[in-house]
Amino acid sequence: MMRNTGLGIGAALVLGGVFWAACDGSGDTNGNTTTTGAGGGGATTSSSTTTGMGGFILNGGNGQGGGINGCDPQSFTLQQAPPAEVYLVLDRSGSMTAPGNTPGLNRWQEVNAAVDTALTQFDSQVHFGLLMYPADDTCGTSGPQVKFGPDNKGSITTALAAAVPAGGTPTAAALNNAAASLTALGSPESTKFIVVATDGGPNCNYFQSAQPACSCTYASAPEWCCTNYPQACVFGNNCLDDQGTLDVIDHLHTDLGIDTFVIGLSGTSEYASLLDAMALAGGRPQVGAPTSYYVASDQVSLQAALQSIAVSVISCQIELGQAPQVPLGVAVYVDGVLLTHDTSQSNGWDYTDATNTVIELFGAACTTLQDGNEHTVTATFECEIR
Repeated sequence: MMRNTGLGIGAALVLGGVFWAACDGSGDTNGNTTTTGAGGGGATTSSSTTTGMGGFILNGGNGQGGGINGCDPQSFTLQQAPPAEVYLVLDRSGSMTAPGNTPGLNRWQEVNAAVDTALTQFDSQVHFGLLMYPADDTCGTSGPQVKFGPDNKGSITTALAAAVPAGGTPTAAALNNAAASLTALGSPESTKFIVVATDGGPNCNYFQSAQPACSCTYASAPEWCCTNYPQACVFGNNCLDDQGTLDVIDHLHTDLGIDTFVIGLSGTSEYASLLDAMALAGGRPQVGAPTSYYVASDQVSLQAALQSIAVSVISCQIELGQAPQVPLGVAVYVDGVLLTHDTSQSNGWDYTDATNTVIELFGAACTTLQDGNEHTVTATFECEIR
């Protein structure tokens, strides 16, 4: 039996600098929409109702001119997956005052500059927050200085500029505090991540002993188990807290579902094996690189690491809310260019589950959405004409 179909209903959303839209039969022949402003409301060729953060729901087939006569009345909402919630957990220890490998900058200044650039690009698409450690001039830790949230660049860069490096490296405690904030205050629908950047081995574990000498597993040589080397370690809080830090990262990944990215700044070469183990335990190791952690020896390489991490946490999934009447009658465009429905999921778009309620962009299309710029994503839907 032959089934007639017509171009039917759709939806739209502005989120994170990306304009999501869908048209009914009143749109142009390609189903394209128009946007106005940067990353904001915009307009479509279809009647719409604004919902949430710059979102639109276009109702079709409801007897009000929203669709094609004979189409079943349905509504769709194109909803990008909620933005990831990410804490930048940054080592503020005294060694960060050492000269960096960027001319004229110390390590802390390199961090400031790299974070500024990365957040300029991705601040609207990722909910960043900041936790610097230690919180005092010794080994104290606190909650985040800036809670994760949208458009946080100004608050984060201001806090970084006001901070003065001092104290030890209580990495394990800082990670625990960041995770506590994510679990207590985060959205249940958002994926959660920690990005830890450090210029040395973790310490500040007062349960360790330096007598007769510090002992550890992950150091380039036994003497580096004392994080003060070549000076002596008298107290255990100056011993390398390798296993304690690994246990925390594994707990966050395995039990809380919070993955950790690891960045090694200048000064971490003696602890490369530990940083590799931390990256693996965190569930987000580098792929196709000599090390599992991100090596960032200067401002440029740190900026590149932060940008790569930001891209990886931006989702290319789009929730439809309900399955289209004609699953093979959906067309998806990015910036007016029709994407291939690619069931191999290598370049184009495809449904991600058997219910046909979630689609995902792959390959170049996904890369485009993750570049931090504004883009228009448009979808058209066919519906059965009865």
